[in-house]
Amino acid sequence: MKNFLKIPALILAALLGGAALAGCDSLLPNPIGGEHVHKDYNDDGLCDDCEESVRAELTFLAVNDLHGKFMDTDEQKGLDEFTTYLKNLYADPAREEILLSSGDMWQGTVESSSTKGALMTEWMNEAGFVSMTLGNHEFDWGPDILQPNSELAEFPFLGINVTYNGEMPDYCKASTVVEKGGAKIGIIGAIGDCLSSISGEFQKGLEFATGNLLTAQVEAEAKRLREEEGCDFIVYSIHDGGSGFSSSGVVSVKNSDMTYYDTALSDGYVDLVFEAHTHKGYTLKDEHGVYHMQAQSDNRSVARADVTIDLARGRHTVKTSMVSSGTYAASSIEGDPSVGEIFGKYFPDENPYEKIVGVNASYRDSEVVEEKVAELYFEKGTETWGEYDIVLAGGFLRTRTPYDLAAGKVTYAALFSILPFDNAIVLGKINGYYLKKNFIDTTNDDYHVCTKKGFSSGSINNSQTYYIVVDTYTAYYKWNNITEVKRLDNKTYARDLLAAFINEAGWA
Repeated sequence: MKNFLKIPALILAALLGGAALAGCDSLLPNPIGGEHVHKDYNDDGLCDDCEESVRAELTFLAVNDLHGKFMDTDEQKGLDEFTTYLKNLYADPAREEILLSSGDMWQGTVESSSTKGALMTEWMNEAGFVSMTLGNHEFDWGPDILQPNSELAEFPFLGINVTYNGEMPDYCKASTVVEKGGAKIGIIGAIGDCLSSISGEFQKGLEFATGNLLTAQVEAEAKRLREEEGCDFIVYSIHDGGSGFSSSGVVSVKNSDMTYYDTALSDGYVDLVFEAHTHKGYTLKDEHGVYHMQAQSDNRSVARADVTIDLARGRHTVKTSMVSSGTYAASSIEGDPSVGEIFGKYFPDENPYEKIVGVNASYRDSEVVEEKVAELYFEKGTETWGEYDIVLAGGFLRTRTPYDLAAGKVTYAALFSILPFDNAIVLGKINGYYLKKNFIDTTNDDYHVCTKKGFSSGSINNSQTYYIVVDTYTAYYKWNNITEVKRLDNKTYARDLLAAFINEAGWA
């Protein structure tokens, strides 16, 4: 078994004949600080000689897939109460807290997306995050957005396997070291096999190492953190996770069940894993005894791990729990005013949550919304590019939390939440073979299309070129084989077409 932990004091005593451990004036390295090695033969948590504590009592809090859920709405809890909850924890001297993110923090709401993540980054500064692993949706506006956010952040962005044109970009690091309670904590960040979920027009030059290459990178970094940085505990924060897991308690799993994670990393390299991306809330324990935690998305819960590190003996214990928004955002908790102040800084004149675009007469589920967007793409496309024989519009269209549109007054913010992506609308050309295979006869339930009257699969010539209207995510998905001909603009998106439709009493 690979183990890079410091050699416990008792073993050192045997190796060195006990002479170096005779008193607290020894010049051997001390994991707590000072010039001697602490020892705790009676296991009371105090050094037998100087009576300093040799146990670090830490609480890790991990947030994932927050997707910009900043303000309170009918569907979600905001961050004002959560901020109060965090600050109350920080004020308790019993433990030291370490707050981190496993990615997908910015994209998803009008207040965060319209500031390209800056509003969320400022809140993360206020909340005391020590790191953020980059998620796939941090790249939704292209790599250029990451640099200014990294300069605004008072914590590092992590992505050990992120390269841009073959090199790790300036906006991220492989790991960071945090010192709390006398212990050194190494945090390694990585993103999973998520490149295909990023719009193809932003993929050029961007790569995420996966598989054995990623494992080798994390192993080497964990070893460096232990041996060179003197870290006592290694956390692996990865923007990836299991889609088939969901649990309220701890579930023991076989290593073979964790296809997204190489369990060799649990064999002495990493001590605790925080996961993300699949939006599933779970706590898993692998065959090496390492815990894996993923909280629910959209500010519904936070993963908590209470860790006691025995620095004299080189060992630790972990106790896990999930904290729900019903606890940290309870009605009895008063919201922290800093959240409102940050919101007011970015929206001093107009609150986007108060902007009413129209009325929706009845509840519309996600399927209805997606089909309507395909129709609106067709209408806008034929209106704008009428000189082209457009035969189809739509493509990959999937709403996000809360997915459906409630009946009643509709705000622009509500439309933004279910259609958050800034994917420009384009006129594209496509070969008949791929048109039929990927659009007309597709088995992908997330593809929704509106066709020209009378147009069907039987009327397609495989070798002919056809014109269609899609957005840039569908257009630049390489397997669709679409060539962009013209672009509407870079400011009109699916939600804007739907807002105009509702404003004109389309669903009233």
